[in-house]
Amino acid sequence: MKEVKDFVGVDISSEYFTVSFLRAKDMKLVSFENFENSANGFQNLLADFQSHRIEFDSVAICMEATGVYGESLLAFLVARGYSVAVENPYKVKRAFDISPKKSDKIDSGKLAEYAYRFYDQLHFWTPKPQIIEEISIFLVQREQFTKQKIATNNALHALERKNFRSEKAISLYEAMIKNCQENIKTIDKEIEVLIQKDSEYKQMIENIKSIPGVGNMLANHLLVATDGFSKHLNAKELSSYIGIVPLVYESGKSIRRKNTSSGVGPGILRKLIYLSSMTARRYDENMKKYFLRKVAEGKSKRLVLNNIGNKLLKLLVALIISKKPYNKNFVSINPVFLKKN
Repeated sequence: MKEVKDFVGVDISSEYFTVSFLRAKDMKLVSFENFENSANGFQNLLADFQSHRIEFDSVAICMEATGVYGESLLAFLVARGYSVAVENPYKVKRAFDISPKKSDKIDSGKLAEYAYRFYDQLHFWTPKPQIIEEISIFLVQREQFTKQKIATNNALHALERKNFRSEKAISLYEAMIKNCQENIKTIDKEIEVLIQKDSEYKQMIENIKSIPGVGNMLANHLLVATDGFSKHLNAKELSSYIGIVPLVYESGKSIRRKNTSSGVGPGILRKLIYLSSMTARRYDENMKKYFLRKVAEGKSKRLVLNNIGNKLLKLLVALIISKKPYNKNFVSINPVFLKKN
């Protein structure tokens, strides 16, 4: 692990970003002026780094995950050898006491302090492979066209049941739906072509699709979420990230609620896991028996389906790590049992 002398926090928005740095030697927090979120602003930031003797090999830069706003700055800094961590805003917020004070300078200072306090837990950003970036863009587009198709379908459904029918309006809605369907088909073909180009991705997706209930959409989204099946290969972490981990809510004797999942995280992945769990409980004999047994014990169907979703995630991660297809007859044996026998 390199010796870090300076910890930099970057609070970024669409038009500009604010930077503060904390020098480990004297724990002095210094804030810069705002920089434009552009190529000129990036160069000005490097100039300020040089004037304050902040070197690329002895600094840790921390910023929050803010969607596309920070992507250009990320790529710019990493290409020049800087280590940049992208952290969950909710996680950063929990690290500090609640305060009514808020400004870009305060937020960048908190990020610098967060980088200093939790340096060993930072998630340093690396560029995704180009194929993963392309598939990610296509998946976002596909979801947009899907939502548009559903909304138009609903509007058409309502229009067809009105007392006065407008055939022209109906035909326009039908044309919009057809256009969405064609775009979705085109996107699916483009994603398939990209995956076919990489033999490793192709084989991995075929392996995980061998699990009952797992289809193309879930496999493709997992490919993107794990940066090509190379990162975050931990079932518990993935489950927490997706938002399907049952959370306890208890305090003393009076406050006791049913365990529920957080519901935070990528909604599309959560939806796909839920749909896969519904399919698995119908067509996988083990999952079907588990579902019926738990429901008979009084558990809610939604809870049991959530549990099946967590089981599927464990299975998916296991197949990705082992690089093997699903084997319904596979039996996991505790190593302690093997040692005793």
